[in-house]
Amino acid sequence: MNKKFILLFVFTIFALIFTSCREVTDQPAPPVVFEPTPATTEMVMAGAAPVVEVVIVGNAASGEEWFQNQGCNACHSTGAEKLVGPGQAGVYARAATRAGYSSADDYLEASIRYPGEYLVEGYSNLMPASWEEAENQEIADIIEYLKTLQ
Repeated sequence: MNKKFILLFVFTIFALIFTSCREVTDQPAPPVVFEPTPATTEMVMAGAAPVVEVVIVGNAASGEEWFQNQGCNACHSTGAEKLVGPGQAGVYARAATRAGYSSADDYLEASIRYPGEYLVEGYSNLMPASWEEAENQEIADIIEYLKTLQ
């Protein structure tokens, strides 16, 4: 009985090995190929939000108040007379003649924010640099006020 048992055991082992070693060929999935397509202007613009340009409109009354409250009138007259700095009468017209600036508004904003950038002949840079961080609305207001000084 021992021989029969051993023979059955060996036969079972061979049967397991034979069935487990059988190669099963399965169709492999095709490889995934990443091919990005460049976005065209039309594709980008189709989903993009429209560009909204914000235009800040100055208020001359607020600008006059700012001129007084910030102490600008201590050094600048609203007329033609020179105090420490030049008088502000006609400053907007003069600003339009300054080379290197795209507009009178740009020149005036630069003169307020960065007073040492362009010095009028005969004047020193004595203006405080405390308005570099001024709000855009404040700058628009003061420029609107300066436009009224003829």
